[in-house]
Amino acid sequence: MTKIEVTVGEDGYMKIEAAGHTKSIVCASVSTLLQSSVRFLQELSEQYPDDLQITIKSPE
Repeated sequence: MTKIEVTVGEDGYMKIEAAGHTKSIVCASVSTLLQSSVRFLQELSEQYPDDLQITIKSPE
């Protein structure tokens, strides 16, 4: 099962965490959407470096 957890703070900021895996179109769809969003943010940060910084961390 793929689980998505969204935490919204009082200030409106959101934290999105995804975990798990299945052999279904749902898992592939979630993965595609999240990876596409990250890639878009990377490109946007290159165009507007004074306005957006994205940091991608590796597991420790």
